[in-house]
Amino acid sequence: MLEARDTTMFAEPPMPTTVPGVVSRLLRHPYRSILLRWNWKSAVLSAALRAPIFFFVYLFKKDGLRLAIGAFVVQAIFRIIFGGINGAIIQSFRGVEPAWHAVMTVPLVLATMSHIFEFGIQTLYDSQTGVNGRTRAVGISVLISVTSALFNLFAMRRGLLLVKDESQLSIWRDLLRMPRIALEFISYPLSWTRRKSNARKNDVDT
Repeated sequence: MLEARDTTMFAEPPMPTTVPGVVSRLLRHPYRSILLRWNWKSAVLSAALRAPIFFFVYLFKKDGLRLAIGAFVVQAIFRIIFGGINGAIIQSFRGVEPAWHAVMTVPLVLATMSHIFEFGIQTLYDSQTGVNGRTRAVGISVLISVTSALFNLFAMRRGLLLVKDESQLSIWRDLLRMPRIALEFISYPLSWTRRKSNARKNDVDT
């Protein structure tokens, strides 16, 4: 059962359920829709996933440990800030119907936005340290970004990783439900294919 929450703080018009409607709301009210709904859960998870990638890529460079720690800190700060913004945007799209409209929109837009900034930050870091680790690190990060955005959207549609929402749970309850949601996410393509196949079979039988 969901925890009791004071819903007065969420008193605002419901988020639209179409991609153009959500985009319009975000553009017209970025402070209220994005900054005030900065998603700290997504921020923490994003930093926890990305910063270690940069740490290990830079670890094997000259002066590896020093550079690795620096890259870790830079990426952690960036991902805490930008991951929370991404989480707020993804949460805004969680009610879009049909769901595939959001699936085809969120990963592409957010991955493009975040990695333009990420590449710029790592280019500056490399120029200051005299190494070149950004290409491999950002390449790995891009692959994770698409999967991460899809998973966050999948999880948020099921009530996980929400903040400043009447349906939100504590981070601990989110983590307890995470393994089951992750399994659903991994098996979703197979489940979807099976449902479609059964639906076509039923149509033929009738």
